[in-house]
Amino acid sequence: MIKKIKRDICIIKYRSLPLTEYEKETDSDVYNYPNIKSAYWLKLEKDSPKNLKNQFIKLIKNLEIENLIILGEMNKPWISKLTSKRKDYKPLIKSLEYFKSQKVTTKFNGGLELHIDDLETFFPHFYTITRCDGGFFDFHIIDKNQNIIFYLHYSGEIKIMPLNKKFDMKVLKEIKNTDFVDSMRANSNRL
Repeated sequence: MIKKIKRDICIIKYRSLPLTEYEKETDSDVYNYPNIKSAYWLKLEKDSPKNLKNQFIKLIKNLEIENLIILGEMNKPWISKLTSKRKDYKPLIKSLEYFKSQKVTTKFNGGLELHIDDLETFFPHFYTITRCDGGFFDFHIIDKNQNIIFYLHYSGEIKIMPLNKKFDMKVLKEIKNTDFVDSMRANSNRL
């Protein structure tokens, strides 16, 4: 079951989540990012939303992660008012209905806690919103023990940022057991 977490509580409990706040005095953004050990951009050779979901879940299970926390980097609602009114794309409409059933609406700006079993249903809707809403670009996923951060790009690539050396080694081992390939290495081979 998906659990909603108030934004301020989520920020206090999960201090390793990236955050950005706007500062009026300097008219600039203030960034707070954790110290990461490495960063990997992963993609699939056989790109499909279903395969992306399956491989992401496989990676999470192989990393022995049971609970994930998701929070937007900026203080804004999960679902924008503009997106909530869209009726032009059936997968988006279905995803909006799913989020509404979870009480994630145009007023909710907090975090979500998901158990690994929730990902099967949650992930496709999260990916749909990521692809369809240009303002939904800054949501990060962290494991409950704060060992690793994931970021899902609208292209289907996933950025993985281990926060300690032990987990970095584990990630490198477990990526090999999925269909993911290193996006940077794959792109450099084509040049």
